[in-house]
Formats: sequence, structure tokens, C-alpha cells
Amino acid sequence: MFDMERLFADAKQGVLPALKILGDIYLNGHEENDIQPDLEKALSYYERAAQGGMEDAFLELGYLYCSGKHMPPDYEKGISYYRQAAEMGNTTALGNLGMSYINGYGVEKDVKKGFEYFLKAAQGGHPMAMHQVAQMYRDGVGVAPDAEKSADWEERARIQEEQDKEQQESAKSSFQLAFEKNLKFISRDTLDADLVQYVFGDTKELRQYTMGSCVFPSGRILTADPLCYLQSPKDVLVKAKNIEAGTYPVQVSIMDSDMAGLRIVGARLKIKDSEAVSYELAECEKENHETTFAGFPVECGMACFCDEQAARSYWQFLDSWYRAHEGGNIYDDYFAALFAQSYQDNPSVQREGGDLLMWVNPLDGSMIAMFASGLGDGYYTDYWGVDASGELCELVTIFMNPALF
Repeated sequence: MFDMERLFADAKQGVLPALKILGDIYLNGHEENDIQPDLEKALSYYERAAQGGMEDAFLELGYLYCSGKHMPPDYEKGISYYRQAAEMGNTTALGNLGMSYINGYGVEKDVKKGFEYFLKAAQGGHPMAMHQVAQMYRDGVGVAPDAEKSADWEERARIQEEQDKEQQESAKSSFQLAFEKNLKFISRDTLDADLVQYVFGDTKELRQYTMGSCVFPSGRILTADPLCYLQSPKDVLVKAKNIEAGTYPVQVSIMDSDMAGLRIVGARLKIKDSEAVSYELAECEKENHETTFAGFPVECGMACFCDEQAARSYWQFLDSWYRAHEGGNIYDDYFAALFAQSYQDNPSVQREGGDLLMWVNPLDGSMIAMFASGLGDGYYTDYWGVDASGELCELVTIFMNPALF
């Protein structure tokens, strides 16, 4: 799910990636955001990005007007966009121009000129264009047949493909490799009690911090991204199991590594003083009370523990705030200052700008514990900790395997 509010705000400021992303969203539609395909809007956003000089936008517009996939072809218009991308050195656009001249799409058929464009794309390092040049030398299309040059370009294509593959692999830093392994770690449906004890234990690598106590008046709990999914009632589900109404401490485990910097490894809502001996998925419920999945998606790099009543008050607050700040951005115009103050108050346990906030709703004093979600966006599983007597004693989310970083 996209943060459409942020995208629209960025697009209004002329941020090119935001314009391109909105073009992509409206071109194909996006079910999670209830957006149906709208070609007119897609073209408008792509054209604005192209006006700002975005190479990928020129390429996308060229494809849309030439392919005939989304509308009747307008080769003349599409070719003009391809030319602009080609002038910026885009090898895909050069290859597409080559294909247009070979087939006479939007231009007078000219296989010689088609070969020239493919050759430029090949010389720019495009492996598919290299294969095409090799084939044209072999068959004598647009150029005199030359078996030796054909073989040479096939060999260049093979080498280029190998180099591209090696570059992609070598470009992965130690952090990226650890990040990929962490994706598998956070998607597991089991959690080892020893790992949790380590994450929230007293170690040299990890620091424990209690960010405060949060009130849960109903005992019905939600976990969510507070700056994205929690803003919409239809995007969150209550946990199938409840806790006793009360006030409970929220703890976070913090790691400061050379690789990842200062990060929140995990968060825990401590319900009882007893120690968990096992963990089970904290499944959610539907309206018919059938359990579904455990965990929650993150789109804005934040997570939270929240009571259902606090969530309902939060929705009332948001409605009131947006009415008073039409066109505003709730993070930039409201939460950013609160997180910044949190950093000023406790700079040793969070990054500059703030990672922690025990938010108190000005409407009724209800509370939501907000904290950064480890490495940022993703899907995180949460678990109930069960003590030796079979009672729920904590709710835990682990964002990172500290051993990886």
C-alpha cells in the first residue's frame, strides 16, 4: 500500500520520482489503495515528470504511445518521446528507435538507420542490442554481411551479460546481503524463546530501554504502522486474544552496529512480570471472529502497540486534524516535531529526527506507543509470549536478527 498523501504532496512540489510512481499507479491501478486504472491521469503524471527531465518518464511515454497496449498507437508521438530519451543516452530508447526504423513504425522504413540506432545502443552496453547487431551482421540487414563482426558482437553480448550479472551481485553490500537474510528471518511463523531473552537481555551488543507505560483500557490490541495503515480502520485488525485492561510498560531493544547504525531490534509490551517459555503467533480476528494472520505491514518505517479504543480516538483526531489542515501532511506538519522533541529528550536511544514516541491524544488522553521498525518498511510478525503457567505475559515483535548486523 502506498502513502498516497505523501506522494501527492511530493508530486505537488514537483518531485520527479513521486510523479513517476503516481503515473505507474494510475496506469495499472492499485487495489490496495482502491485506485482504478486511469490512463488520462497516468499520462498527465508521466508528462509532468518528463517536463522535469526524467529519463524514465520519456521512455514510459514512448512505450505507451507506440505499444498500443493501453490505447491506439500514436507512433509519431511515441517516437518523439523515444528520441528525447535517446538524446539522454538511454540505450533502451535507442534500441526501440532502431526497431521502429526496421519496421517502419511512426517513421519511414529505413533498415540502415535502424542498424545505426541498434549499433549506438550496443556500443552503449545494451546486451540485447548487441545480439540484434550480431544478427543484422549475420543476415546482412541494414549493413553488409560480416560473419566475423557478427561473431564478435555475440561474444560481446555474452561478456556484457556476465559482467552485468557479476556487477549486480558485487553491488550488493554486506548490508544488502544481511538485509535479504533478515527478510527471511522476520517472515518466520515461529519465535525461539532464547532469541527473545537475548534481544531483551543484558548484553554488550544490545541496550534495553523502557519508553514508558501505555494505557490499554479495553485490552483489545492492534499492531500497525501508525503513520500509514492505522490511519484507516479498514486496514487494521484487532488481535484475536485480549489482555486485561490496564497500563503496561513498552520496552525496545536497541542496537548500534557499524553496519546498520542505531536501530530498534525489537519491541515488547510486557503484560506480566513472569518470563515467557514459548511463543505463539499473535493472530488477528475478522468480524466473524475467525482468526486470520499474525503481523502487520509497514509502509512508513514505524510500528506501534495500540488499544482498540485508542485507535478509534486516533481516527477522530485525524479527521479533526485534516479538516483543520486541508492539504496538510500529518507527519511533516504534526508528528515530525513530536519525534524531534523525543530525540532531544533522549538522543542516546534513537536516531536524529526521532524513533520513539509515546503519543498522547489531545482529544481524550488515550495513548499509542510508536517506534521505528528496525530497518524500515516490510511485513513483521508478532507473537504472544506464554509463561510456564500458560498465561500470556508479553506481546513481542522482532524487527531484526542482531546476529546478521
